[in-house]
Amino acid sequence: MNRKIRWAIIGIGKFSPRRGGANAIAYAHAEALKRNSDKFELVAGASRNQQNLDDFKREYPCNTYQDINELLQKERPEGVTISTYAPSREEHVIAAIRAGAKFILVEKPLALSFRAMQNMQSEAEKYGARLFVSFQRRYGQPFVWARETVLSGAIGRVFQVDLHQPFSNFLDFGPHFINSALYFLDDPEPLSVTAVADEEGELPWHGMFVEKRMEATVFFKNDLRFNITASPENTMDIPLIRVNGDKGFVELYMDKKEGMNSVFCRMSADGFENPVSDENFHHGDTDKYLYFERCYADIANAAESGSASKVDLVHGMLTQEILLAMYSAAQSGKRVLFDSDRVEPVFKFC
Repeated sequence: MNRKIRWAIIGIGKFSPRRGGANAIAYAHAEALKRNSDKFELVAGASRNQQNLDDFKREYPCNTYQDINELLQKERPEGVTISTYAPSREEHVIAAIRAGAKFILVEKPLALSFRAMQNMQSEAEKYGARLFVSFQRRYGQPFVWARETVLSGAIGRVFQVDLHQPFSNFLDFGPHFINSALYFLDDPEPLSVTAVADEEGELPWHGMFVEKRMEATVFFKNDLRFNITASPENTMDIPLIRVNGDKGFVELYMDKKEGMNSVFCRMSADGFENPVSDENFHHGDTDKYLYFERCYADIANAAESGSASKVDLVHGMLTQEILLAMYSAAQSGKRVLFDSDRVEPVFKFC
């Protein structure tokens, strides 16, 4: 690449000692851009809160704006990260596209409706922009091992994946579970979903009320299904993801248990394996920005060469369809069919 891509981050959260990841995720994106400074230049950041901008600018010097449209018009960034609240992402993605941005990385969940998801895709195609969705776990060694094991056939025919979220609100972290499982299986085709959730209104998130507990089953072709559960009463002692085959299994834990070499385990005809890795479910054991760094390096390569990336929109769209169908099924009390039902879920705002 002959020159750096001018990049902006829209949605700077509140500074905290634990910033990055689940706390003010814009800092993780900024650090990843900094580590790929031969490919990117962070030129601007936006937040409605001036204190958030002042704190961010001290750590990552750039121009700051409280008005998103002012940033887009004055800076004309080629690339934009959208890490604003989920209900606003459609508006901000489309604004960035229409302002001329050609590379846009969107935090998960991508959207809160099928309509919003399709609008983003249509605008990107119309203006020749590329959209990416921030599923950085695809760059973690445990996740790569899981994919290689499953696709190699080492555990035989996969018939079930168990996704176990040990806390509330599947909208927030749940997309990573779905997307990781889809990555392991090379995006299988879904058929239907059934789901139940407790009464909405108990837990606020991104200005909305969301559930505390969710259970769902997603059915795919070839007799494959995902069993999904999310609850604060779940435990972290069992695998967060378990891929079950007729000749073995793959497991991913949140953290290494005593005596474990990594969060990744597999059982196959070759026996039980727990290879050594200093990378965990979130990031490196001592480097919480590692997966973000790799994600932006991949995006830089995709931008330069026009090649595919691991976080292209197509992968995020399938995750999004399953996520929204889960909420539609839970709210309606009926099975949702992917080839015919596109009932929009309804989210209640605080």
